[in-house]
Formats: sequence, structure tokens, C-alpha cells
Amino acid sequence: MSIAIRPQLLNRMHKRHHVRDNIIRIESRDKRHDLFQFIRRTMYWAAMYPMSLEHLLPQRIRYLSSFIEVFYELFLHLVCIHIVILYLCTFYLNNNSGDLELLVNCMMQTIIYVWVIGMKLYFRRMNPRPLEELMKTMNLQYRTHSIKGFTYVTMEECLIMANKWIKTYVYSCFAGAVFWLIIPITYDDRSLPLSCWYPVDYKKPIIYEIIYFLQAVAQIQVAAAFSASSGLHMTLSILLSGQYDVLFCSLKNILANVALRMQSTEQQLRKLYKLHEITSHDTNEFYCSKEKTLDVERLFDAQQLFVETSQDFRHNFRNVFKECIVHHWFILDCLKSMERFYNPIWFLKTGQAILLLCLVAFVSVKSTTTNSSFLKNLSLGQYLFLVAWEFLVICYFGEMIFYNSQRCGEAILKSPWYLCVREIKNDLLLFLLRSYRPFKLTAGRMFALNIDWYRWVITTAFSFLTLLQNMDQRDVNVST
Repeated sequence: MSIAIRPQLLNRMHKRHHVRDNIIRIESRDKRHDLFQFIRRTMYWAAMYPMSLEHLLPQRIRYLSSFIEVFYELFLHLVCIHIVILYLCTFYLNNNSGDLELLVNCMMQTIIYVWVIGMKLYFRRMNPRPLEELMKTMNLQYRTHSIKGFTYVTMEECLIMANKWIKTYVYSCFAGAVFWLIIPITYDDRSLPLSCWYPVDYKKPIIYEIIYFLQAVAQIQVAAAFSASSGLHMTLSILLSGQYDVLFCSLKNILANVALRMQSTEQQLRKLYKLHEITSHDTNEFYCSKEKTLDVERLFDAQQLFVETSQDFRHNFRNVFKECIVHHWFILDCLKSMERFYNPIWFLKTGQAILLLCLVAFVSVKSTTTNSSFLKNLSLGQYLFLVAWEFLVICYFGEMIFYNSQRCGEAILKSPWYLCVREIKNDLLLFLLRSYRPFKLTAGRMFALNIDWYRWVITTAFSFLTLLQNMDQRDVNVST
């Protein structure tokens, strides 16, 4: 008798081990990574984040780590400050020249470098602790996958998307800065990337090389500060949208997970699976994740992994539901921290974006009409594109957060909740009331970041551009 049933037992054990391996693979597919490794390295370039050199330097000189970091930060600040001072002097010396293009260019560069200095101080000195706590909390507590059920999602696709977006954005910003530096080398006329007044003859040997090096460092600071401040916002938004995907799938599978905890029969699981399939079938349910399906038969064979001491439905449902609620609180806490950190920045960014779009567009148009070099026109066009793209990134991801924050109630209604409405009615109603309240990322707690806000900024900037062009045309008519 025992010999006859041994193959069946072996087959069943093999299936159970196979399912157990599949479930373990789901849990380990996304091992925890440093979610902010790339953006943190970008911030190092601008001294916006401590580098912790004590872990990198040899032990003999480790005591110098703090001095090196302070010296590096101070040097970068002085480089940016000296550019601001030189452009202010240029503006003052040419204030009565009538050269509107030169004056506008001075204003444009002054605004850019003042913003860079402000971002460096805000991230590193004025508000570093909330930023560090937010990044640490997300690294420690983010969910790598949804709860076990008929379907599941992981953070794999979200991490790939975040990595692709941030690298594309950062490399584009640095490419724009480097292209600006290449122009003087191309012409070989000992000109400078940033044309401003100097109290010395900068074309003399050695002096030219020193000034060119300082301007190169300043341009790299512009690329690093702009890409790091907006890129971190982008990264946080994508990662939290991915967490909403994980929560969405967990809520869809909440009754399936309860059934597995209660050791349901295979027939009961199949019946629930059919209802789950009918209820949840939809396209574009997730922002960036891809939903995978688990086989019912294999899930049934692996139910020993879901053993619960209680067979009470309400007890098991509340345990699973509590996990989802805790995850929801975690997402909301991260969003609130993100909002507190960024809302004063984006309020000032709105004014800066309007001015920069207006001034860069004016200088670009003016350079085109005065037959300036092709490379200069191209670099100005690149500047204009990057400024518009940066603010689009800010507003687009603000709208994505607004949209994803409303989907939790929709998710739980995609499960066959009507089968046990009596037991879970109060819990569902409370959750639905809370989940349909959208979360808004704002500029100064006054203006919601969305595509409509971006449209208003673009319209306002080009209204000012028209005003500037009319002033320039009037000056031309007066002079003739």
C-alpha cells in the first residue's frame, strides 16, 4: 500500500516545493536597494548632500573628511557667488547702453545662479534633516511587492522607470552645460562660455585658463543643482506612484489572501478566482507595474505557507486589511513630507520659471534676428527646452500623484466585496471615505501642481516675452 502511494506523495511534495519556490521568488525578486543612489551622486556634484568621506578615505587621513567637505562646499559657493557679482557689475556698467539683449542676458544668468545658490543652501544647510529622514524612511519601509493572492505586482518595473527617467533628465542637463562650455573651444578665439565683465584682461595666458575653469565649474553647478532638485521630486513621485500600484493590487486581492489564510478548499478558491477575474478585468489599471497571475491549483497546494491560527473571516480580514491601511499611511506620510519640503521651493520656482522662459526666449529670438552664430542659437534653444522641460516634469508628476491617490477606493471595489458585505461593511465605508480624498502637491500651499498650472506659467511667460519685444522694438524705432 505504501509503495503504491509513494509516487503520488512525491508528486504532491514536488508541486508544493515548486509553489513554495515561486512564492519565495516573488518575495525576493526585488531585493531592497538604495532608491536614491543615482540622485544622491548628482547632489554630491553640487555639494547639496554630505558625502560621508570618512568611509572612503584611508584611516590615516580620515580626520580630514569634515574639512574637505566644508572646503569643497565653500569653494563651489564662492564660484557661483562670483558669477552673480560679475553679472551684476556687467548690468550696472551697461545700464545706459541701450543694449536690451545684453541686459536681459545679465538678468537671465543672475537669476539662474541665484537659484543655484539658494538650492544648495536649502538642501544642505537650511532643511537637510527632513530630506534625510524622507529618503531613509522610503528605503527602509517601501513594499517590494503586493500581498499574496491570485495576482501580484512588484516594484521592479517602477524602479526601472525611475532609473530611466532620472538618468535621461540628469544627462540632458549636464549635456546642456557641457555644450555651453564647448562653444569657445570650437571658435578658438579665447572667448568665455559666460560673457560678463572682468576687472582684468581675461584673454592673457594663465588668466584665461583660470577664468575658463571657474566658469566651467559654475556651469556644472547649474546642471547639478537644477537636475538634483527637480530630479529628486521626479524620483519620489515615480516611486510613490509605484507604491500606489502595489497597494492597488493588494486591495484587489484582499479577499483572495483571506481565503488562503483560512485554508479554503480548491473549489472555493476556483469560485473566488472566477469572480475576481470578472470583477478586476480592466486595462491600464497600474501606473507603471505589470500584473502577474498565480495558478489556483498551485496556490491551493501551498496553503501551508498561509497558516492562520483563527478560521474566523472577520479576524483574518482585519489582519490583511490592517496591512493595507498601514501601507496607505506610509505612502501618505511620505507624500506629506515631500509636500512640506518642496512646496516653498516650487512657489519660488514658479516665478523663476516665468522669468527664465521669458528672458531665454527673448535672447534666443534676438540672437536669431541679429545673425548670431549657429552654436550660440542652439545652446540658447537648449536652455529654453530644459527650463520648459523641468517645469513640465514638476507639474506632470504632481498630477500623477493627484490621480493615483484617488485609486485606492476603486481598487478595493474591484475585488468581489459583495460576497461578504455584512462582515466588512463598516471597514470598507471608512476606508472608501478616506481614500477618495486626493492628495495635492502644491506650490506654496496655494497652487496645485498640474498640467493646467504648467499651461498658465507658459502663457504668462510668453505674455511677458511679447511685452519685452514691444519695448525692444520701441527702442529701435526711437534710435532710428
